[in-house]
Amino acid sequence: MGANFNSRKLHVDFEDYQKRVFLKNLSLILSFGILTLVYYMYSDWSVRHNLSAAETRIVPLLLSVVLLLIHLIFRHKFYRLKLALYLLFFVAAQLMMYGKCLIHLHEEALAPSVTGAILVIFLMSLDLRQNLKTATFVYIIPIVVFSLSLIFWKKPTSSEFFVLVDIYPIVIVGFIINRLQYNLRFRLFKSNQLLKLEQEKTKALYKESLVINDELKKKAEEAICIKEEIQEKNEELNKSNATKDRFLTIIAHDLKNPIGNIWGLSDLLLVDKTMDENGKYECLDAINKSIQHTYELLDNLLNWARAQNKAIAFNPLNHKANEVVERELIVFRQVADKKTINIKNSIPDEFEVFADKNMLETIIRNLVSNAIKYSYPKGEIEISATIVTKDVETFTQISIKDNGIGMSHDTLMKLFSSNKNISTRGTENESGTGFGLLLCKEFLDIHKGDLTVQSIPNKGSVFSCNFPVLN
Repeated sequence: MGANFNSRKLHVDFEDYQKRVFLKNLSLILSFGILTLVYYMYSDWSVRHNLSAAETRIVPLLLSVVLLLIHLIFRHKFYRLKLALYLLFFVAAQLMMYGKCLIHLHEEALAPSVTGAILVIFLMSLDLRQNLKTATFVYIIPIVVFSLSLIFWKKPTSSEFFVLVDIYPIVIVGFIINRLQYNLRFRLFKSNQLLKLEQEKTKALYKESLVINDELKKKAEEAICIKEEIQEKNEELNKSNATKDRFLTIIAHDLKNPIGNIWGLSDLLLVDKTMDENGKYECLDAINKSIQHTYELLDNLLNWARAQNKAIAFNPLNHKANEVVERELIVFRQVADKKTINIKNSIPDEFEVFADKNMLETIIRNLVSNAIKYSYPKGEIEISATIVTKDVETFTQISIKDNGIGMSHDTLMKLFSSNKNISTRGTENESGTGFGLLLCKEFLDIHKGDLTVQSIPNKGSVFSCNFPVLN
């Protein structure tokens, strides 16, 4: 009964904390939202001369204005009313973007409208701080209305359908990101609360040790043990905070940049009516690359988050390493050809590695992608495999070697640190977060293996993955 009570109290305290954060930031968020809606309403009306598109923005604009006025007049009152209006604003904002997609269904502006809908979904995912039931309602209602409109009203062509279908996986990904953030916030809040309780317990034990002289030594030893426990918890909390900060920084920065690029390019496609077909192709190509980069980052983030939560399946079996690598190289050879980089798979046909297939493929993808990114044009990447012995234990070692830009000793020292940003631009200014290497190390740790790196500046790097041999 006590545990249930404490759990309920913890959730009540957490919701109270969420309420304070919500009220604190509400004015700024609404002001920014109103300015953005007014700008795009003016753009739809006066620049694009599309009254229907401008009308779609009326409902979310009215909701945000009414909510801002209520908040400014009654700053510390009517929380439930404010929250209800805020959730309605999220629903209206999604319906607004879906409405624009319907308006532009048979026009060239459909793709930018879909991009705008994706952006709204991501922004909502980062800001929505509600429980599972409420969040599900906010995500489901607009997409259901949109889907029914497509089925019974607009009926898109097959080419238009393939443009619109991009919205559905983004809704799912956005919902997953939102739930991960909500659970991460709750775990951090819970850790802080438990830490406070442990600190209070330590103080109580210290006072008791002063009063009970006969048990002074025993109490002192208990206090030391508790202090060590708190230090250990502090270290875990610091590590958790560092990981959280890195996670949020990547979401805020490395997701914001490509989405910002997509936004800017889609605006250019909307506004510049004189753009020729070659210019439109270049814009769409840039949008495609930004979306591909964002997808790869999200895939790594979600895999890493699942590994942190011990929610990822681990099913190691014997696999022919050459076949696994060759399947992954089907796509990468096309990317490498653009930089005139030769990729050589030197793994013997019968060489086997005992590993989880999905994790092995993710490790190969990340390491080969990095090798291409940091190799000079006309460079060479070689993938090899061998058996090695370390501390009387036998490993199968898969190595990815390049002759690219390499790394300094200082960079190597902080390569696998979750609280250090070691992002480096590629030889053709390709962007990166360094997060893929953390994921590779995490997966190799699950295998009870390790990842070693040898690198010389301007001469290249060798990343070696060591998988224990099945006894």
